[in-house]
Amino acid sequence: MPMARRHAAVVFLLFAACTSNGIPKDKSIESTFPKQPRAAGLARQLRVATFNIHMEPGEKIARALQSDPALRAADIIFLQEVERDERVPGACTGACAIGKELGFHVVYAPGHSVKKGSHGVAILSRAPITSAQVIELPYFNVHVNSGRRIALAATVDVDGTPVTVYAVHLDNRLSVRDRRAQMIPVLIHAARQDTPIIMGGDFNTSHFTWLFHLIPIPTTTQDNYLEELMRAHGFDTPVTESGPTHIALAMRLDALYTRGFQTTNFAVSDAQRVSDHLALWAQMQLPPLATAAL
Repeated sequence: MPMARRHAAVVFLLFAACTSNGIPKDKSIESTFPKQPRAAGLARQLRVATFNIHMEPGEKIARALQSDPALRAADIIFLQEVERDERVPGACTGACAIGKELGFHVVYAPGHSVKKGSHGVAILSRAPITSAQVIELPYFNVHVNSGRRIALAATVDVDGTPVTVYAVHLDNRLSVRDRRAQMIPVLIHAARQDTPIIMGGDFNTSHFTWLFHLIPIPTTTQDNYLEELMRAHGFDTPVTESGPTHIALAMRLDALYTRGFQTTNFAVSDAQRVSDHLALWAQMQLPPLATAAL
């Protein structure tokens, strides 16, 4: 190998190593509960949103949510790229700050460590969250910002019916096969539930597939293949026509998937452009005496 090429390879490997994220020191789920619940359970007509908040402070996100009528009406919110500053004793995450500001129940699970603490996903609900569990996802070395990936499962009450909800954030630079593989543990967990299900998150279904987790190949089919996988496992894909959920390249990275619900409306919101993602919301209905379609 020529000397210049060898040096370039060494520099890249050092850069990749420096941008890989470790396991958080504290992997426990952070829970935040309002002093007085806004509701004992959710109505059968409910609004669900998912939003990658791009590490922004909770107070800033809370203001953005409150400023938008569509998001202000959300009953369940899935958040990605939530961070906790562990340099400050007792500090809560951005999701926790949103929950305190808006009166939501919140659970946060750290995925990987970052310089100031941890980085993960969260679920917010107007009604009590009665259980929460972390699902470990397969690790892929995507060279830049590699890290442990997780999904967070929780249970909420919708008009007396337990509903399982999932917050998910998949890696970016994956092939179609690897993206499907990273999703499988969530689908295995979901298959064991005898409840209706709502799943939301940033699935990173960009316009590209990735060779060696590094070289982008334009395909525009990542979302199609993931939705095919979801339907094969009994999920509805009700927001396929949402349009872009990211401000760059008109990418549709975020989605909501359901089992046992009817989706009557959906749209994206810029949420005051506080993030590089747009918020995606959907109006859903749990049919009378709904049971999971297993």
